[in-house]
Formats: sequence, C-alpha cells, structure tokens
Amino acid sequence: MRKLITVLSLFFLTFVISFGQFKRQREYSGFFDTYYYRGPITFTLGAGMTNYRGDLTKGLGLNGLSYGLSAGANYKIWPHIVLGAEFSYLNLQSTDYNKSRNGSFNATAMELQVYGRLYIIDEIIRVAPDRRKESHYTFCKPYLQAGLGGMLFTSTYKYNSGKEYTVETEFAPILPVGFGLQFTITQRSSLCAEYIYRFTLTDLIDYTTYNGSGNDGYGFMQLKFQYAPTAPKRKKKMSLPPPTQYDGPKGTETWKTKKQEEQKNRPAPQEYEIPENNTDEETVPEDEVIEEVAPEEETPAE
Repeated sequence: MRKLITVLSLFFLTFVISFGQFKRQREYSGFFDTYYYRGPITFTLGAGMTNYRGDLTKGLGLNGLSYGLSAGANYKIWPHIVLGAEFSYLNLQSTDYNKSRNGSFNATAMELQVYGRLYIIDEIIRVAPDRRKESHYTFCKPYLQAGLGGMLFTSTYKYNSGKEYTVETEFAPILPVGFGLQFTITQRSSLCAEYIYRFTLTDLIDYTTYNGSGNDGYGFMQLKFQYAPTAPKRKKKMSLPPPTQYDGPKGTETWKTKKQEEQKNRPAPQEYEIPENNTDEETVPEDEVIEEVAPEEETPAE
C-alpha cells in the first residue's frame, strides 16, 4: 500500500510539473480551423455510485450498487481534446440474484487510469487580440471519454451459512469508456456529471465463474468538481461614459452618406446683384460728368 501511494504521488507531481511549464498563449489549429489556449492544468475531485455487473447480477445489475471516490488532473492539449489521469478508490458488492445459491461478495479496488476526452462543444476563442473579452465560455459541454488503466482489488465471497472465500490482491487491466456533461461555474471551476464503465480482463472480482459468463465489469457514476488555479480570472467590465448623441443620418455611415452630410453643411454661395441699366460701357459718376461745349461759329469778316 505504501509503495502504491508513493508511486501515485510521484506520478501526479510529475504530471503537474510537466504541464505547468507551458505558458498560456493563443494558438491556431488548422485541423479544427479555430484559435485555442493550451491548458490550464485542472484538478478534479469526485464521489459517486458504483455499479457492478458480473456472475451475480442480471440485467442492469441494480443489486450491485455501492460507492466510490476519485481524484485526478487533466490538461487541454488541443481544441476539443483533453488528456488526464485519475486515481479512484471503489467498493464493489452484490448479492446473488439466484436465491438458491445464497451468496454475496464484497470487494475493494484501487485503480489508476489515463484518459482522453473529446468535447462535442468547446469554448469559442475570438480572432482579434485587441478585444477585451477574448473567449466565450459555454455553460454546458457534453463530452466522450475513453482511457486505459489497471486496478488492484481484494474480493471476498460469502455464503449465508457463514463460509467465506477470499481472493488476495490481484491486478487486472481495465478499459474505461463513457460520457459526461461539464457545467461551467466560473472561469476557474466547473462541475462534471459522468458515467464511465470499466471493461476488465478478469473474472475474479466476484470470486465466481458461473456458466462461463465472461469477464466482470463495473461502472462509476460520479459528480466531479474541477478547479484550475492558474486559469485567468474573469475580467471586470469597463465603465465607459455614455456615447455622444448623433443627429446625423441614421444607419451605418458610408462614403455616400458622409458626402451627403458634407454637402448639406456646406455654406451657401453669396448672391451678387446686377444693376438694371448695365451696359458694357464704362459708367462715370454724375459729379464727374463734363458738359460738352459746342464750338463757336466763325463769323465772316466784313
């Protein structure tokens, strides 16, 4: 147990340090034709209900319900795609649906998995870097999840007569597959509701192998809280003065409306009055008119 805890601690420490070195900067993905931000690293903590299905259950396995806890971390590496790791402590139990066998089992399991998420809906990143609000966070984002991992489990089968059979600690590979919904609370926190079913490569979880029913499996339905301590906080709204009233033409201003407005505000030309008896001859003021004197007639000499 101590060795397992030490290995898990080193794993998560390496995970945090590795992804924490990336600086947050806007990047472009040609495959998705969108801008995006890598990260930030997000820590998860969850709790929920397990659902065992195997030799002792039938149908949906409602007689095999128990509880589980989880802790992990994930990191966004590409638009719509997140990689993560998670450690879970689970309790699996069930009573035999066949009352003639009069048996039940109880198992404890610790599992470690790495997974990938594909978000069907993701954040929208604006193109213009000079915008104050650069991203739009979606309130609800559905996703698909699949991964690979392993589990260590100890199982005990008990008859009603009191006889018990115990399986010591065993290892089994697991293939977790499922879906979930992520609800945004703030830019740093979110809440996930997910159901992940584990396909296992062992038939010893319930310590029974009736009729060659195949490998056992179990699901984990949990409510998970996610928190990203290095994510940017929500920016405050800018308080701007009210816009000045515009009395010009309504609608979008174009070169045509702008030209019409300039012509409207252009001063009118001054009017010039033309005299009524206007001729091409030069006029002379009255006080300067010189009266013409007729020449004196010469008188003949006598």
